[in-house]
Amino acid sequence: MQNTKVIKVFYCCSDSAQDEKMRQKLEEHLSTLERQGVINNWHKGMISPGKEWESEIDTNLKKADIILVLISSEFTASDYHWDVLAKQAMEQHRAKTSRVITILLRPVDNYWKVAFPNVKVLPKGERPITEWRPYDKAFANIATGIREVAEELTDSAFSTKKILHWIRVIVILVAKAAGNTFIYVARATFSYLFRPLRSRRRNRVSNITVRLVVLLVLGGIFLRFISEPPGLLEIPSSAPKPTSNSKKTVNPTGWIWIGMVNNTSGALSAGKQLILRPSTSEEFPSIAPPVVPSTGAIVTVKYEVNLRKEKSLSAQPIIKLKKGEKIVILKVEPLQKISNNSPYIKLRAQVRKCNLTCNK
Repeated sequence: MQNTKVIKVFYCCSDSAQDEKMRQKLEEHLSTLERQGVINNWHKGMISPGKEWESEIDTNLKKADIILVLISSEFTASDYHWDVLAKQAMEQHRAKTSRVITILLRPVDNYWKVAFPNVKVLPKGERPITEWRPYDKAFANIATGIREVAEELTDSAFSTKKILHWIRVIVILVAKAAGNTFIYVARATFSYLFRPLRSRRRNRVSNITVRLVVLLVLGGIFLRFISEPPGLLEIPSSAPKPTSNSKKTVNPTGWIWIGMVNNTSGALSAGKQLILRPSTSEEFPSIAPPVVPSTGAIVTVKYEVNLRKEKSLSAQPIIKLKKGEKIVILKVEPLQKISNNSPYIKLRAQVRKCNLTCNK
């Protein structure tokens, strides 16, 4: 790893004794990175006596390169951690001045994901630490993930190394399909290309040149192979050929109403709770989780609802979204007040239906 600076890591953890104990365990697993001079940890326990704790936390949060948000029910229940620290962390993440990584300590309702869209979640597979046996396996997995992010932030050649890694993986896979001889040649070639340059200085230039030429030749052969694979993608003469009338699968896009919010504060922000109004069935929130979703969020339809082409709820429905279907939120807009004196405002959302995937 080619360090250009020490990465400042900020722990965003609740005041729960259980959470603090797990934070300390994570810090132990990151001690190797700190000893190597890769990272420098900071947490609220490092505030000196007599210092203004809120000011100290705010200052160190804004200086952080990596912000570790330790997710638990105590964290999501804390107004200060959820409404102040998490919000500031995500503002820095979107501005690309910091990188937010969420650490799932214990099982908690997926509602927390609304506040952290497109953020790396550890341990791998979004499996809480308490579901690993022993816990050390989870902490080791987290440490590996944090090391990768630190390397990406400090190593200018990280992207190139990643591309070369995947080229090697693909070539090996192609070689396996071609036979054992090709595997032997591919391995020998990569061994030659990536072995350390231990020759004398006068020979290094020639060695580098030869390696570049070999790499370019291999790249040309590989590109030729994937663009015109010999015999692998030939369509038999008896096979039906594509016609110009073939229909593409399209994910329908339209508008639905999602529920109501209490708008006495005048703010309409992602994560705000949708109001449950049991007077009529159609006033229940139509999505889960029952909060105002952010743009790009993937939510679940709670009950059958009409997907309409236009914003107006009197517009002709395109299709009916069934209970349990997944949809992507494209936009959220206020629809109307229940009455002039009511604080409740109905919300509508432009959504896209998911078929096989929910990629943006």
